[in-house]
Amino acid sequence: MFIDFLKTILQNPFFVQYGLEGLFLNCVFASIIPFPIVLTSTALLLDGENPLLVFLVMSTGSVVGGIVTYFIGQDGKKMYRLLRKAHNEGHYSKNSERLSRHGWIIIFALSLVPILTEIVTIIAGVQRYNFKKFAISMAVARTASAFASVYFGNLFVQYFNTLKL
Repeated sequence: MFIDFLKTILQNPFFVQYGLEGLFLNCVFASIIPFPIVLTSTALLLDGENPLLVFLVMSTGSVVGGIVTYFIGQDGKKMYRLLRKAHNEGHYSKNSERLSRHGWIIIFALSLVPILTEIVTIIAGVQRYNFKKFAISMAVARTASAFASVYFGNLFVQYFNTLKL
């Protein structure tokens, strides 16, 4: 009963209707506009989708989305104007200095945090941070995040499948 209730809640998101393709699109678009990826992946796991496929699609889509936002950020004039409205020149130069000094660590750490991951990829693009370092640290972090989401989502599904509520 409870698992049926959860299925109706989790199957409502738009991307779930399209299965793994929807998850991939959800991951790419979530890098630009924060759509809940975890709801889509958990719903697919509840439907019996292979956890390995969910992980592979989720990590690939997240990395592709990160690369897309990096290149969106490279259009520095438009992004700089947006960032400048939110922060003063001092904050911008201080963040630029931090990124040049500790860039890969910052990108890795913030790529593990939803919402902040989008911001850091855009800033890295605006700053024209070394793409190779960016891509490696972002890909490792997003792959680890996808693994954790699928692993704990699968544990969640297995736990609730054993309950007879």
